[in-house]
Amino acid sequence: MNDKNSSDIRYSGFSSTFKQENQPVFSVLLPTYKRVDALERTLQALADQNVAHEDYEIIVIDDGSLDDTETFLERFSKKTQNRFYFASLAENGGPARARNAGLRFCNGGVILIIGDDVVPEATLLKEHLAFHDIHPDEKYAQLGHVYFPEALDPNAFMRWLESGGRNYFFNYADLTPGERVSPLFFYTCNVSVKASLLKKSGWFDESFRYASHEDLELGYRLADQGMRLIYNDKARGAHWHMLSVQGISRRVYLMGYSAALFWQKVEDEGSWLRKAARHLFAYVSTAPPGIWLWDWLRRKDYEDRKNYPAHWHVLLLLSFFIGLSDSLNKRPIRV
Repeated sequence: MNDKNSSDIRYSGFSSTFKQENQPVFSVLLPTYKRVDALERTLQALADQNVAHEDYEIIVIDDGSLDDTETFLERFSKKTQNRFYFASLAENGGPARARNAGLRFCNGGVILIIGDDVVPEATLLKEHLAFHDIHPDEKYAQLGHVYFPEALDPNAFMRWLESGGRNYFFNYADLTPGERVSPLFFYTCNVSVKASLLKKSGWFDESFRYASHEDLELGYRLADQGMRLIYNDKARGAHWHMLSVQGISRRVYLMGYSAALFWQKVEDEGSWLRKAARHLFAYVSTAPPGIWLWDWLRRKDYEDRKNYPAHWHVLLLLSFFIGLSDSLNKRPIRV
């Protein structure tokens, strides 16, 4: 777990606040890619958690941003009072590869994985710490909650994603606090798991090149090791990221593209009829009428305060199945 040798890492640096041999309880791990503004907000909130600084470390992996991310991280490392470590990868390789690079440096017995645009509330780390203190068995993991803050002024589309479009985003609406949830909810925007169980799982599968399904596939392998994932809506983080219809359409296309690999690695428990319907819809979606409709819906100018749920649903449905079809047929990514 602590093999810190990697030819992928171009530069790395520690803060000097704590002696590195003093092991923290928690490691907070986040990959980042070309989001300096969001990262600065997230790191400041992590630094301001209402738990002792010596109890946790913050580890950031710059996934080949090639902008001023590395400069910012070096500056932050010099001013923070936290135990802080950062490293930069020579080229972008996707979140699975970046998280695995970060896991090499984690010293905590529990790993909290969070997004670079998820700003933790002051009690988030305390909630995760308390959970693992109550449940020391390595099989217990905790899923926290992520929401759009009112100060971000979410648009109508973002609000729809939290309800009617939740199957294309983070589906917290169907979860019950305190209850065990499926590994399909192993969302790495806000989830904590024992380092020992992660090691047994083999970490993230780097054949997932994009930010989709790499966390869910790991969730299934962790479940095979006995993971019990519990949802806690009080471990809260604010998703500071304005989302557009077109941007989410691309994300959902990549979800479909990655789903083909996911179903190769995770047994598909759906009925044969459902599997056949999925392949049929993937085939139909890439026929000329489907591509025409998809392009038209993607180009449409959705005014911020107007609600187009039918349009959005059809667009994202087509995005997923076109991505799936392209992957199954080994076509290049078209978005």
